[in-house]
Amino acid sequence: MAFRLTRVHGRDQEIEQTELLTGLTLADPTYQTQAEDMGGEDFAADADALEMKKSFGTPFIIEVTMNAEETGGAGTGVLTALSAGVSDVFPVYDADNADNTGTPFKFKVLDFHAVLLDESAGSAADTLQLMHVATDTTTETAITDAISLNAADDALVRCATIDNDAAVIDLTENLRLDLVLANSSNHATCVKVTITCMRCIADE
Repeated sequence: MAFRLTRVHGRDQEIEQTELLTGLTLADPTYQTQAEDMGGEDFAADADALEMKKSFGTPFIIEVTMNAEETGGAGTGVLTALSAGVSDVFPVYDADNADNTGTPFKFKVLDFHAVLLDESAGSAADTLQLMHVATDTTTETAITDAISLNAADDALVRCATIDNDAAVIDLTENLRLDLVLANSSNHATCVKVTITCMRCIADE
């Protein structure tokens, strides 16, 4: 629920109450200064030029703690295959509640990092990757590169790349944490993930 203030002069404002799914109170970006098109463009050859597009917004944090174990054997080690939506950030409902699936508002991912909380040794095959999940809850696009979890306890590991197009999560789409552990006997890890985001009005 929100209250909209229509001004005689200046910019209209919208004051939102706490969003029910996330508990966040975030201003509607429609009433913030944001560039409609954040993509780059080519300038004419042999011309000195500079163009800047500016957006202002309120960042918010998604923090997820993952505790996982791979028991080894013939499995692929991809723990997201345990069941549909098991590592999705936003709840996934059944077909009767499809309108409530995924994020309740549009936003973009600005940063992604993780801290190892596990005392056990990691494996070179242990990775974590942030994925963009379409409204069909199946189609995935990588937002970040796969970061290695083969690190010491309390080590901070950060993504090296962010796909700016995939980083925009539209209404009812989702984020998925694609965790891969080595196929070894009772190999476990615990990791705290931090995703920095900002509500937006346009694609990149």
